Amino acid sequence: MALIVGIDLGTTYTVISYIDSKSRAPQIIKNKNGNLSTPSVIGFTSPDSYVIGEDAKAMEEVGDVNTASFYKLHMGDHNYKISILGKDYTAMDLSSMFLKRLIEEAEETMGDEITKAVITVPAYFEDAAKNDTIAAGRAAGLDVMNIINEPTAACVAYGLRNDSSDKKILIYDLGGGTFDVTIANVSKDSINVIGTIGHHQLGGRDWDAAIADWLTERFQEETGIDASEDSEFAAENMIKAEIAKRQLTTASSADIFVDNGEKKCKIRLTRQEFEDMTSYQLGITINLINELFENIKLSWNDIDGAVFVGGSTKMPMVRNFIISKNIKILDGVNPDESVAIGAAIQANISTYCATLPGNATISSFAMEQKDLDLVQLPGAKTISDVIPHSLGMIVESADGHQFVNDIMIPRNTSREKAFETKRRQLRVSRKKEDNRLDIYLLQGESEEPINCTVAKKYSFYDIEYVTGGKTVLDITFLHTINGTIDVKAVQSETGVNLKCREEDIPADMSWVTKSPREVFGSPAKSEISGVLVMALDLSGSMAAMIQGVKAPDLPGGLAYQGLVVALDLAKSAMINFVDQFSDVKVKIGIIGFSDMCMVMCEPTDDKKIIMEAIGQLKVQLTGVGNDASPLQFMYDMMKPFVGEPFAYALVLTDGMWNSHACDCARRMQSDFKRMGFEVIGMGFGDADEEFLKDISTRTELANVDDITNLDSSLSSIARIMLD
Repeated sequence: MALIVGIDLGTTYTVISYIDSKSRAPQIIKNKNGNLSTPSVIGFTSPDSYVIGEDAKAMEEVGDVNTASFYKLHMGDHNYKISILGKDYTAMDLSSMFLKRLIEEAEETMGDEITKAVITVPAYFEDAAKNDTIAAGRAAGLDVMNIINEPTAACVAYGLRNDSSDKKILIYDLGGGTFDVTIANVSKDSINVIGTIGHHQLGGRDWDAAIADWLTERFQEETGIDASEDSEFAAENMIKAEIAKRQLTTASSADIFVDNGEKKCKIRLTRQEFEDMTSYQLGITINLINELFENIKLSWNDIDGAVFVGGSTKMPMVRNFIISKNIKILDGVNPDESVAIGAAIQANISTYCATLPGNATISSFAMEQKDLDLVQLPGAKTISDVIPHSLGMIVESADGHQFVNDIMIPRNTSREKAFETKRRQLRVSRKKEDNRLDIYLLQGESEEPINCTVAKKYSFYDIEYVTGGKTVLDITFLHTINGTIDVKAVQSETGVNLKCREEDIPADMSWVTKSPREVFGSPAKSEISGVLVMALDLSGSMAAMIQGVKAPDLPGGLAYQGLVVALDLAKSAMINFVDQFSDVKVKIGIIGFSDMCMVMCEPTDDKKIIMEAIGQLKVQLTGVGNDASPLQFMYDMMKPFVGEPFAYALVLTDGMWNSHACDCARRMQSDFKRMGFEVIGMGFGDADEEFLKDISTRTELANVDDITNLDSSLSSIARIMLD
């Protein structure tokens, strides 16, 4: 019978696990030498022949340059190549070759074919690295059922313990080349990841490098020889450093013999010296943990225990740091094996799902597991994970002066919520022969795209030409089940799902540091003239407090304990919206409404008057409920501008109006159309999207969204209006 396995494809060591068919317990598959883990090293004996594991590690330790290791650190970097015996290899190539040989050896050991696998990745891997991992597994001949974050896999393994108490645990995952920290709630039946953060270029190798650098300095002190430029000397010192690091796990000192071919000497390294010289590396992990705590609003006091993952957590300095925070270390989970065991559990749970009656289609792992008989794997729990990086796209800033990262799905959003699509409407001008739009997906937290990773580039094409050449595309972003990213678009006017293709990301993305006008040319905004009237809902519900947003810089703005009044968010968005009309000859009027309507200012191009009018908007200034429609007032204010090329009414509301007000507003829509005026209804809170479409002349722009997105929504609307 074919085996289904979990693979911890590690930077320095790889482990394979399976579920024993009789005991239903996870087991580690030993390699051909009888060891539970295999060095992630490839050694080439000829251009067409190679060995892996201990054989390749032995070649590396004697200085054979035809070896490759630590290639996992370059997964997703398509500019990385290593040349060995006249052939170039990418990190994905090397990973697939290693996996292929490892699986062949495991099949010989087990006497069974291995066909399917779940492969683990660092939680902080970006989209390209995850996709490379999937591709490597498939190139090795495996059906890669899924990829799972390493700390989450370890948490799955921990969940097998017969412990019914609820715990909030911290998974400290320090491997040979990567670091992740994850916090999860573990209960009798489920594992819910709360948040994760990491550094995919920090691991035990950095501790080795610190020792190797120290050895070079000490060697010069002892012999007077500067061997810092000797690559062979440096490579040998890295090997000796790793051995010394392992010795210092149990011993208070380690003697290291250093030799450059001319002179040799013995250098003693104490554990205290080692910990002092690597305090910076440990400090990086501490800072990341603190950043995660801040992001998910927790502290050390909320943690019930810590689970260690990765061989580098065996260093006493790591254990002592956790203990110093009064955190209990939860033993019983082997740091070297837990990730592979968790992956094997996940792989076999997924297998049962595939045989569910009716071949039901399931959209997420968490959903899959709810439908399973988990008695099949004693102690197995349902899992809910998070996404580690914010997902956004490159857009123009609200003022049109720069490109920014428009974050669609914030980091540490649960996978279930990340499956919910996030939408943005983009307005594009099309010539009859110009029917494509490029979208750049970003992973990262910075507002500046240059500081983020461009995960993917999509080109949408066959966009149908519409009258006037201006069309609206409804862009949808989502995370897939394995944490990779997807995107789709619908042309609003036609309702057609657009064709798209993924394209190579340009090597030169420096254009994102320029202004949109430099890239696309300067629009002739100075020729735009007309009127814009904005009406804001002032009913009692606008006094609601919104959690977790920055308070706008407004006179009288109420904000405390991370809360901000909904009205202040709306006023802040209105101010930013008005700023985008600074270069055009558009007069702006402001209305407040609820039980009655109040004109705060007639249409004017005096920015001071407009800002003062917005500042005077207050909750219940015009009553508590929603008995009045502002459209008649807006229509009357716009009538003097009949014939102007620009005439817009923008209604911002957060709730349901009474039936009389709704009927009046619906009747007014035809009057606006007849006069050539445009109406856009935008809602938040409990607003009725169908009603807003009824009163809008631009129904494709009428929508309801969270009020925290109002600023970005209005920015998009402004670009559409001025296009």
